[in-house]
Amino acid sequence: MTRPAYLGTGIHLAAWCMLGMGCGVSSVGPAVRDAPAERVPLIYGTDLFHPHDDPDDHFDLATVFALPEFDVRAILLDLGERQQERPGRVPVEQMFTLTGRRAPYAVGLDEPLRSPADAGLDQPAESQRAIELLLATLRASPRPVVVVTAGSVRDVCAAFNREPDLLREKIARLYINIGNLDASQEEWNVRLDRHAYVGIMRTGLPIYWCPCLPMNENRSTHWKFRHDDLFDGMPLPLLNFFVYALQRVPPDEIDPMAALRGDLRPWRHLLLPMERQMWCTGPLLHAAGRHVWRIGDDWIASAEALSHPAPATSPADVASSPPGIELADVFTFVPARVTVDDQGITQWAEFADNANMHVYKVLDPEHHTAALRSCLRHLLHDFPQATDRPRVRPGA
Repeated sequence: MTRPAYLGTGIHLAAWCMLGMGCGVSSVGPAVRDAPAERVPLIYGTDLFHPHDDPDDHFDLATVFALPEFDVRAILLDLGERQQERPGRVPVEQMFTLTGRRAPYAVGLDEPLRSPADAGLDQPAESQRAIELLLATLRASPRPVVVVTAGSVRDVCAAFNREPDLLREKIARLYINIGNLDASQEEWNVRLDRHAYVGIMRTGLPIYWCPCLPMNENRSTHWKFRHDDLFDGMPLPLLNFFVYALQRVPPDEIDPMAALRGDLRPWRHLLLPMERQMWCTGPLLHAAGRHVWRIGDDWIASAEALSHPAPATSPADVASSPPGIELADVFTFVPARVTVDDQGITQWAEFADNANMHVYKVLDPEHHTAALRSCLRHLLHDFPQATDRPRVRPGA
């Protein structure tokens, strides 16, 4: 990946952050928010790093913790060989500090699988921990668990190859953000471990396939936003989290937890015009059981049915009434028959009689990006953390 010019500003940011420790910014505290009575048990797999490969993973992690429907049981850090030098535990621990919530996490296998049936047992003991955590979490759960992966699916495939009956019994839905609906090019996550991709697609597990490509076919989960679409109005500690990640700040220059308590607002100006490519927002909303609602030119994701405003009875009522509320069919998952060859090339057919998984489908291509952008903005602006929280305002 080409290194953007702004990524060389970490030393200046370190100096500013140290000066800002006494600036009166409120500390980060535990969340104060009621969780749903019936929460979704979640195992989350991510190729999250610090410094990042692609910071969309940081936005996805924040989305997971912004959704109180999720009872996060475990976090699997993908691509173990890269985690040693660029540990994903840095943003994970920051997120725990931001929200006052914790979950066990572990690093996965170092090397790609040697075949779709490979269980990865010959890899180093320290790289087995994510698989062990996955299997232990499934065994301990009294009911089936939702698994969401953003990465190579290596550890989930190896776990299936070790204990297929356990995964069949205890995985309610498996969302995999990976792959290409056509043969035009090999998608990034497939390239990381083609055998794992082929293996997981052939398991017969309840897969909710979230293809990353092709982006121009209105079938991918892809959408994008500019940082200034989200940063203004965001709680300051959460903004600090993103600035710290996007600037690739070395932890030995600024302590990751101290950065959350600082004031990194001046450095957001370096980031505001940049576009962020995203893939996992729609699947995460679906996994949490949320629906997208349209309110005029805005969209929000809610698990509850939203009420329509009362009918207007006078011209004054018409002038002052809020815009109509309607359930927005922005995306869905449709049953499909999907097959994959040894090279990772898929063939698929919607609504086939012998469907073996569900596939993401964009229903409203015109508004898909705008709706997901708006939903994510609302989630992050109402991030579940301490109520005493300065916010970033336009022009601040």
